[in-house]
Amino acid sequence: MMESMAPITQEPIGGLGPDDVELSSGRQLTGLGPLRDLNSIIIKQKISTCEVLTGCETQNKFLINGPAGDTILWAKEHSTLLNRLLCGNIRSFDMTIKDQTNQTVMGISRPLTCMGCCCSFCYPHCTQALRVNIDGEAIGTVRERATWWNPVIHVFDSVGNQVFKIRGPSCLLYCCDDISFSVLDPDGTEVGLITKKWMGCWKETLTDADNFVLNFGDNMDLRQKVLLIASTFLIDIMYFEVNG
Repeated sequence: MMESMAPITQEPIGGLGPDDVELSSGRQLTGLGPLRDLNSIIIKQKISTCEVLTGCETQNKFLINGPAGDTILWAKEHSTLLNRLLCGNIRSFDMTIKDQTNQTVMGISRPLTCMGCCCSFCYPHCTQALRVNIDGEAIGTVRERATWWNPVIHVFDSVGNQVFKIRGPSCLLYCCDDISFSVLDPDGTEVGLITKKWMGCWKETLTDADNFVLNFGDNMDLRQKVLLIASTFLIDIMYFEVNG
């Protein structure tokens, strides 16, 4: 899954754990450290040759890149073939996100829940959700808010306080254009943006591999950034994943 890279030879500086290597310049290379100072990232789904040739859904893999294109994290879905074939984009799965040393620094868990048959009166039951953790510690939940028009995602912290509301456009079938989801704070102020990039007619037609750009607010902390990354994975599988 991982591409070859030069080994990290810099010794950890005092006060940092083994999963938080830092250079003398202050830039952290491993763990979730690289996310701290970034105002934007790019999530690129890897195209599976097997999926293109057979049409059979494979486990999703993603590169999480900095704005300069450097890969800082890798994400991989863990699910069974039967689950993917029978349940499509409502399937249950776990996802691990690893750093440059192949250590798991973030985890996502999605239960199997039906989709498209519920209304606002069922909330929070019968809606799509993800549970998110950092190094095994739960940090929050991402949950679909069933609506009749625009897609809405609510993001909660570990104690159930709402952190963000993510609101998408009324139409998700734009052709030859990007699709943006606004990230709003509890007061309704836009503090970030999740954009699904148009990849061209060939890729959009033959694959369900998607690229997203996440723009973070200036005052967004690390856990909030992690929750938005998890939200992007839920948005991708709910609205842009091809069943089968």
